[in-house]
Amino acid sequence: MIQINIGSYSIAMKYLTKRSTRNTYYYRRRVPKDLATYYPKPFIEISLKQNDPTLAAVICEQQHKKIEQQFARLRQGLPKDQVLTNYQSAISYLDGFNLSLQDAIPAMNGAELARERLYETIDDSLQSKMTANDYQALHNNEAPFPLHLLSDEQRSALAIIQGKFRLNASQYPAEYLRLRDKLDNRKVSNESYSAINSLIACCGDRAPSEYSRLDLNNYIKESLLTKKTATVQRQLKAIAAMFNLVSLEMDITLDRQHSFTKVKIPNLGNDAKDRKEFSADQIQIIRDMPLSKTPEITHLIQLMLDTGMRVSECCGLMVKDIKLEAETPFLEIYRNNVRDLKTKNSRRLIPLVGSSLPAMQEAVSRASGDFIFPRYVDEASGSIKNDNASAACKKRLIALLGKEAPTSHGFRHTLQTRLRNVECPKELRNELSGWAKDISDRYGSPSDLKLKAKYLGATL
Repeated sequence: MIQINIGSYSIAMKYLTKRSTRNTYYYRRRVPKDLATYYPKPFIEISLKQNDPTLAAVICEQQHKKIEQQFARLRQGLPKDQVLTNYQSAISYLDGFNLSLQDAIPAMNGAELARERLYETIDDSLQSKMTANDYQALHNNEAPFPLHLLSDEQRSALAIIQGKFRLNASQYPAEYLRLRDKLDNRKVSNESYSAINSLIACCGDRAPSEYSRLDLNNYIKESLLTKKTATVQRQLKAIAAMFNLVSLEMDITLDRQHSFTKVKIPNLGNDAKDRKEFSADQIQIIRDMPLSKTPEITHLIQLMLDTGMRVSECCGLMVKDIKLEAETPFLEIYRNNVRDLKTKNSRRLIPLVGSSLPAMQEAVSRASGDFIFPRYVDEASGSIKNDNASAACKKRLIALLGKEAPTSHGFRHTLQTRLRNVECPKELRNELSGWAKDISDRYGSPSDLKLKAKYLGATL
């Protein structure tokens, strides 16, 4: 650690070091134990190539953010460094020739020389990989253009600059995740690739508009042999979303029209099984459950029990969202820097009654940071670990109630049944669960919270 003096201020730079035998500064830190296998040495040491301490401090901070992002990606099971998509690589390649997307239009003035340099470079690349006779045949138009001899980025760059760029289905997930800024979101990434891979396995890897309606129907038929109708519907929606967004944003005109619209799935929903709900006896056991070795799990379960919140909504709760001093204690659910919401209607206020109130009182008293459940928050990547939380809750519920215990999602269905049993109006039930289409005019008012608390209290 080195002290940097800037004017009247003195800043301690934790990972900034300088060897006694060198003039330049270094970024140096120990590799965390859980990531040791990904690095060749126990320490990361990077020369900042600076003698000036002020400039070195700035570069050190930039390097630190990069390393922290690497750690976050590795802990999510992702590659250490973010990999450029095929399209990004091609754009970067064109940038090396001072060419942009607009330069694909032949009428653009000032780009002729840059395009000529690109063509010359590609020609040189082909010449180095072809025999003299084959190269001469190519220039005499006696042989087809050997695209296979170019790199992926060269092929894509050439297609972009000629206005012929298209993507096969296998390339859509990467571009879709990039456009949605979800490259680091493991769940969305897995769902996107799974949907596309299932399509390719059945119908081959083609551009979207090259799949016929017959291909689509065959895909549905094959998928239904091993998957439920709702799963097939979800994957078709994912495929259509990828094709629509990427072809629109990347201006791939040929593929804006495709067959993945107005899809009909035979007997949709008929194979669905009702989710198990918690019985009165099971609810009482959960209310009386002792604090586990991991208090967050106990608090998480008891919070879901009497609020019907989704696991992801619970995981992203911040200490400031819990209003214990209000006349009617409540919590607020909204989008924040680590948690999105399923729909815009999911933003809501929920009174704390039953087991949720003491659970939040204790959780707030134990909190040492911004989040109620920091174990399930990854601030470095701006995401939550809701899958980890769900698995932990499931394990705890099985230990309490046996192997046939409902999942944590069953709390939502159970609360709906409990609210119906006390004759809670449907619009209020929907608002509490985040399903309401129109939030009431009294949303968040003391009288509105009291009314919600009245019905929730009646379910205890």
